[in-house]
Amino acid sequence: MKKYTTTKNALRPSVSLARGGHMKHLLLAVIGSLPAHSALIAGWDFQTTTTGGTAAAAQPNSPRAYKANFGSGMFYLDGTNGSSGWLTSNQLGSFAGTGVNAGNGLSTSTIGSSALALIAGASTAANGNMAVFKFSMAGYQNLSISLAAQRTTTGFATQLWEYSADGIAYRSIGTLSAGSVPGTITGSYSGSGVLGFAAFDGLDDIDNAYVRVTFNGATASTGNNRIDNIQFNATEIPVMANSVPEPGSPMLVAVGAAVALSMRSRRWS
Repeated sequence: MKKYTTTKNALRPSVSLARGGHMKHLLLAVIGSLPAHSALIAGWDFQTTTTGGTAAAAQPNSPRAYKANFGSGMFYLDGTNGSSGWLTSNQLGSFAGTGVNAGNGLSTSTIGSSALALIAGASTAANGNMAVFKFSMAGYQNLSISLAAQRTTTGFATQLWEYSADGIAYRSIGTLSAGSVPGTITGSYSGSGVLGFAAFDGLDDIDNAYVRVTFNGATASTGNNRIDNIQFNATEIPVMANSVPEPGSPMLVAVGAAVALSMRSRRWS
């Protein structure tokens, strides 16, 4: 009877494959354990122009579209992209800003035209007006929104914030309402504190993302809300499993060697 023997060479392919598969799983575990990097997708302080952003100006010279002062994005109040056509004559203006929520490089200067004012206008016609942000979330997830805001006693009492992945169908993020305690829109930036909404996943990896704000509840023509230091932050989407090289590829071998060396160094330290 013929005898069959197993040689070391015969075992090598299966052992190599097993090691490669193990290394791929190890690499996935390492990648999954890396902390997600948070980034400012788009930010508006309404005064920094060195980055190409748009500065606010007093009426009747107030812009009706604002390019992000940091990151990349647009803020529309000109009747395009689903926004309302706010009037520069009596519905838009500017006032002194604040240092509240001025992180990520946003200006802390509070003088001059350093915040955007949204005004009720003649016959409070701006009640129900909408403003729209358009930006990219490609490669990012878990958008969070923060800003500084204050209101006059007759200014808009509510700001309804919504999001859309196509600029047509919108879903609610939440509502900022007038009040007298931090977390509501009070009569001062410091009294309101940092306002905003926790991270949500409805715009993950969307090329053209939209956020819409609807203003309501003003009771006098000069009543207004003032907003400043708006930040849209998100985290990078982790490398997915199908992006990891196959066992035996030079990249996987190199990364595996680096991981093994790191583990060995830790063992002997």
